[in-house]
Order: sequence, then C-alpha cells, then structure tokens
Amino acid sequence: MGPFSSLSLDSLAVFPLRAPRPLRLSFLLCLALMALFVRPETVRGAETRKEAAGGPRAEKYSYEAVPVNLPTGPKDLVEMEVTETEEGIEYHSKVISRDSTEEASIQMDRKARFLTGTRSAFQSPDKPVSRERIWRDRNAVVVERVTEEGIKRKEHRLRPDRELAVDGSLLALLRFFPFGEEKVWNLFMVDFSGYSISVMVMQEGREKITVPAGKFECYRLVLVVNIPILKPTVTYWLWTQKPHFLVKHQGKRGPFTPSYTTSLVSFQHR
Repeated sequence: MGPFSSLSLDSLAVFPLRAPRPLRLSFLLCLALMALFVRPETVRGAETRKEAAGGPRAEKYSYEAVPVNLPTGPKDLVEMEVTETEEGIEYHSKVISRDSTEEASIQMDRKARFLTGTRSAFQSPDKPVSRERIWRDRNAVVVERVTEEGIKRKEHRLRPDRELAVDGSLLALLRFFPFGEEKVWNLFMVDFSGYSISVMVMQEGREKITVPAGKFECYRLVLVVNIPILKPTVTYWLWTQKPHFLVKHQGKRGPFTPSYTTSLVSFQHR
C-alpha cells in the first residue's frame, strides 16, 4: 500500500490570508483542522493494524491423491482450508473419493497444539456412515466413534515429552518445525479411528519439486513410525517460504490405507 499525502499548517502558507475575505479564511482554517486531527494515513494505519491483529487469515488448498502402486488409477480430490485468528488455528478438510466423502474439522491453539476435532464419513450426502470426535481431557485424549453399531469410546494417555498430533493438525504443527537445525521431533499421533502411534520427524534436506500447481523449493521432512522391524515412513514436502504449506505428501494416510502420492493443484491466500 502506497503512502498517503496529507495537509499541514505549513502547506497553507502558499495561500495569502486576507481579512476582507472571511469566507476563504474560514474554509482554510477548516482544512488546517482536518490536517491536524483527521490525517488519512493515521486513520488507515489504525484500520490496517486492527485487521492485521484481529482479522482472520485464510488459506485454501486443493490436492489430488493417487495410490502409489496405481498412479494411473482414480484420483481422490482433497480440499483443505486453514484459518488463523487471534484465538488459534482452524483446519478443515474434505476428501472426495469414488465411493465416499470424508469431512474433518480441527481446532488448535496459536502454536498448532491440538484441542478438539471431528470427522464424518459419508457414502451419500445425507447418509453419514460414521462420526468421530476427539478431544483433550487433562492428561489424556479421548476418541468417540458413532456408527450404526453404536457408540465406542477409547482413551489414550498423553506423554509429557511428546506433542500430540491428530490427523491434519500434524500439517499445521510441522510449520513450526526447526528447519535447518538437524533436530528430531518425537510426536504422539492419534487417528480419528482411535489408533495411536509414536513417530519421529526429521528433515532430510531441501529440493525443488514440480506439482500441478507449479515448481516449489521445499523442505523434505520424513516421518518414521515406531513399529518394530518395519518402521514405515511418510514423506512431506513443505514450501520453504512461510507459511510452509504442504506441497506434496507420499505415504499412508491412515493405519490401514494404501500409500498415496498427494500433490498440490492450486492454492489461495487472503
């Protein structure tokens, strides 16, 4: 935004003030008062600061996901929205596949620490197959799942030395990773289906990649699942520029899903 010009008392010196012209004098005095008390850049600056401090920042992303072992197969469409406010971060996602649709909403604090979340799976727009809800309860996280068979509830104890991540809250949390410092994060992850795993996250370098949305310089992060012998991995490519959004993902999306390659198609920030 460019600078605003304003009137000042000095600028009025170019106009000669003559006593026989009271109307002109009155008009110029009004302009001088406006310059002193109604400075346009001051008013707009206050509005801009208010918008920056209290206005939400919204990000929208679209991805396409294909199974790793079937790259020419049917694609899943993933829509994601991240909104930052003074209260925290909100994450919303929608995964549209050939047979079903999943919608998830997650609330986090300003540092992307998980607070609560919900997910619904649909086989048709008006027929949910399941609904899940996850929330913190002191030193535990509770998962509640509602299906046609009834309500099931499961509780996981939290460890003080591991940050909690649930579903898409991991993508927001990774934005705070100490890039370039050769550090390892230990996280405790819980899925909406109720399963939990411990994982390690580390950076394996930087690289330029090409996706349908274009070319991006990315940090490559690898998540290692702590399962004896197997130790499966998931790879995330995050843009090196803030807000470090996800450009590409390769690996499982859940405990029992096939491995997918997910690529950014488009994004919008406002």
